[in-house]
Amino acid sequence: MKMTKLTRALLIATCMTSAATHAASFNKIPEESGFDGFLLVGGTFTNFSSNIVAGNSLTHVEHESTNGLDEAPSSENGISSVLTGELNYTFADQGLQIYVGNELEDVLRYDLATKFGVRKDLNGKGIARIAYITSGVLPTHVYEDPFNVESTHEADRDMQGVQLGLDNLLGSGVNIEVSLKDIDVVEENSGQSLVESGALESNDQQLLKRTGTTTTAKVSYLHAFSGSHYIEPEFVAERADKDGGAIAHDRFGASLSYFYLKGRFSLVGQLAYSHSEYDEINPVWNMGEVGDNNISAASLVLSYAKPFGWEDTSFVTSFAYANENSNIDFYDAHIATASMGMLYQF
Repeated sequence: MKMTKLTRALLIATCMTSAATHAASFNKIPEESGFDGFLLVGGTFTNFSSNIVAGNSLTHVEHESTNGLDEAPSSENGISSVLTGELNYTFADQGLQIYVGNELEDVLRYDLATKFGVRKDLNGKGIARIAYITSGVLPTHVYEDPFNVESTHEADRDMQGVQLGLDNLLGSGVNIEVSLKDIDVVEENSGQSLVESGALESNDQQLLKRTGTTTTAKVSYLHAFSGSHYIEPEFVAERADKDGGAIAHDRFGASLSYFYLKGRFSLVGQLAYSHSEYDEINPVWNMGEVGDNNISAASLVLSYAKPFGWEDTSFVTSFAYANENSNIDFYDAHIATASMGMLYQF
């Protein structure tokens, strides 16, 4: 299974879509010591709708109020820049690599994670990795009180945690990853406007708190049909243990990715689906059943290396769509993106 550093860089650079998480499948510690990495510069057009998330420090969704508590959100368009990359230093004799980089972990929730980590070659038994992950200076922007239909003051949703992974276990193509994250919504005021208006009891407001921890486990298997064609099914289980029982939930999902890597051209396509079910009935609607939602997503990334004969450079374009359908219309959301950029590898 022959992979180049450029292949991995292109896969990580797809942080413009959620396909970036599969870059770990192509991990390989370089055989020479020293620095390497990549830089991606480009732009993204986004069509986005959410009553919960307002974007992040790179992309902002502007609207002054919701459509009401019983309606799905309206969509907004935006254009933003893309500037991302990864920097590695390899100690070849030890089979060890340290790295820092970022990627978009959840396209619907705008979770952009910066990672500081170490990879270690286990001499044919796989590649182990551990990383500190944080939202850093690019936190996700959410609404301070999503249920305030008159105004939408924003708050930062900070994230930090640790991620452990084992790639290509025993040379089998199996990859395992576990993440533990602490989520903190600064100036959390979910439901405060409803309490002040008398529509919600103060005791019930606690059920809406978004701060807490999230534990995610992923297992995938990379299968090569040839030197150019690969598929990778992945299964995900997640526990979001939030302070609010109506926000805490379990999520289970699966995805299937296809990779075509040949010469100067590469293609990455992905289909994904997940289902979430919440712990307690949401007191805002008190509909007699707990909330649940289904997320379906698709993405396509195309790249072309050495455009115009430029060495160590690739043109990258991507398209992504994700839709969240809840039994509570207020929580419906969607995002569609189209991105273009230039990637430089060093």
